[in-house]
Amino acid sequence: MPHARLTRILSLFACLVALGHAAPAHAEEYLSAEPMDGKKIRIDGMLHDWPGGFAKLKGKAKIGGEALVGYDKEFLYLAASVEDSKIARTQSGGQAEDRLMLEVIVPNATGKGSSAHTISVYPGDPGKLPAIVKVDGKSVSQAEAVEAPSGKTLIVEAKLPWSALPGTAKVRVGLRGRLVYQDAQSPGSVRATYSTSTETGTSMPPLTLEPETGLAQALLEPKQLGFRPAREAFGDIAGDGQIERVAVFGHFLTIVGSGYKDGKQFYYNELDVGSADRIRRLELVDFSGDGKAEIVLQKRIGPDDSYREVLTVLTIGSDGAPLLVFAHEVTLATPDGSVQNDVKISGTGASAKIRIAQGKQAGFDPGTFQEPTIGGGIHPALLPWESVESRTFQWKGAGLAQVEEKTGKPRVAPAGHSTGKTTAAVAALAPPPPRPPTASEMLDRVYALYRKDRGVGAHKPRFDLVTDVVEDSRTERVLVHDRDLVVFGPGFREGQTYTYLTIGVKESKDILSVTTRDLVGDGKAVIIVHAILRAQASKQLGGDEVERQALFVYKVQDGALARIFAAETGRASKGKRVLGSALFVPNGRGVAIELRPLRTIGWTEQSYPFPEDTTTAGGLEPLLLPWTTMRPRRYVFRAGTFSLE
Repeated sequence: MPHARLTRILSLFACLVALGHAAPAHAEEYLSAEPMDGKKIRIDGMLHDWPGGFAKLKGKAKIGGEALVGYDKEFLYLAASVEDSKIARTQSGGQAEDRLMLEVIVPNATGKGSSAHTISVYPGDPGKLPAIVKVDGKSVSQAEAVEAPSGKTLIVEAKLPWSALPGTAKVRVGLRGRLVYQDAQSPGSVRATYSTSTETGTSMPPLTLEPETGLAQALLEPKQLGFRPAREAFGDIAGDGQIERVAVFGHFLTIVGSGYKDGKQFYYNELDVGSADRIRRLELVDFSGDGKAEIVLQKRIGPDDSYREVLTVLTIGSDGAPLLVFAHEVTLATPDGSVQNDVKISGTGASAKIRIAQGKQAGFDPGTFQEPTIGGGIHPALLPWESVESRTFQWKGAGLAQVEEKTGKPRVAPAGHSTGKTTAAVAALAPPPPRPPTASEMLDRVYALYRKDRGVGAHKPRFDLVTDVVEDSRTERVLVHDRDLVVFGPGFREGQTYTYLTIGVKESKDILSVTTRDLVGDGKAVIIVHAILRAQASKQLGGDEVERQALFVYKVQDGALARIFAAETGRASKGKRVLGSALFVPNGRGVAIELRPLRTIGWTEQSYPFPEDTTTAGGLEPLLLPWTTMRPRRYVFRAGTFSLE
């Protein structure tokens, strides 16, 4: 489904922020590396050409000096001014000698695990030994270093290439680190250690380059979100070989990286969840095969006792902001029961797939199940009394589209079949659950007649199932070709012909789901279709594309398909949406349809740009808005159609 046409359910507020000059950081919380691009830094033992922002080096009893780490695209820079009147050095530079250190944790490019490294700058002993730079105990020949002792003060400066620090050729984000000065009384005898943090290893504070420093100062500090994300993933989302960090802090999604927007911008986005624990999955996968990873995000929406989980996929647009290209409900839970679909993501690039399959379920009775579909262009969860066992999605065009659907016998008997909650009379009347057709049910001759009449060629139907929708107890075949809904079977008009109608959508992919259920109570299934209707708003409303989520109900009557109910259940435009719900409520032997308001994302009563519909609009029953004064509307079946009770 093209990302430009899919409702963006992800964000309530998004911000792509250009970087200004970062203020000095609090090294106890994070150590800010100073950007040196455009600055002429001389390694000469004089600090006047270095920028501000030096961090204090603290020991057990006092402050021993200050130090700074800087960087540009090619080099790392270290400088310190410390209290040390005597240089303790050997020629080779050992562990227990005077040295300025940058201890660093570098995440692996996959985001799984990390590696620890230490850059050591050994001041020289003037006239005897030169200053040297080591990384993990090995000398760096391309490095420059110098010392400048003056009374009780020692100045140390160094410059070394990024290539000397393992793992940073691709990963310069998500680093952790601290600056340390080790003061030795003599070689082999350390008398004091001063550092920007007392934490060590993976507990060290973040070592932030300019994009992450900007994120900390613009979002993390003002919102008091802390500096350790609830979830994070690493991958190349810019397509330049550099690794970006996508992370969740509180209820914000963030993107930073030296390759993202050339390292000059960062992104944060307020998610439509209350807290970080509502994000159940975050990973990066290249679905499109263009070398740029997409963001996979699974969110839990709603309170703890009644919630939905939605699996979403976002791709990075030309402006650097994420665009939603896929959304599928995978979990539904209420006090009455739960349904949890299994999610499997496999492969990468052209072979990458998402498979949504039937999983665990408990509690729900298909005869009394009344939960509304989530709407808004989101594929509904697979329910255990439906025939669809799994759906598989791959990248097609500009988004993820369904490429396979497997059907079979439902795991749970549908209403009227062994639930123990319906009468024997109703059980006898209830239609069988939808399932794939057998060879004898294919009715190839009638199917070929439809194909010829409608010119569909050899294309496969998007939806294909079998259940009892009309006449005798034999089953009919129900399928969707392009925008056509087609019904035929051995018991329909003696197996001699078919009936069809064209669903009023612009493109076949706007038909989101097709299922069946006995809503009337006559033992025959009606056909329930969820679809998206697209239109352009008037010039007064901005002229943008408007998506209307619609519920259609069809029944075979008098030998032909007829629409017996249609309602708008959601509306979206420019990343904002409003959702209503459609409930199937038991009503005697049949079912009533009840429309209720649900919620809005991005719009308020004051900013909603459309007039409120109070009667049928465009052939659809009205969408009930969260601020409406109207009561829920209930429709019952009478005289061949569902009408307002």
